[in-house]
Amino acid sequence: MARSEKVKAITALHYEEGNQAKCYKAVWRRWIEPEFGICYRTFLNMLGLPPEDEQQSTQNNYPSLFD
Repeated sequence: MARSEKVKAITALHYEEGNQAKCYKAVWRRWIEPEFGICYRTFLNMLGLPPEDEQQSTQNNYPSLFD
């Protein structure tokens, strides 16, 4: 549990909502991955966030022919 608490603390220090330079992926790439060697999905799981499914979100924006 100490590892996940450390990841959460680093993320809280560097994450800024709405700023692409300080988004979760940027924080993971710059701070988390080099120190802990975990993948992005594991990082999101440690934070308790659902994994981002970009294809699903773009598909929901368009009306379906079968609605």
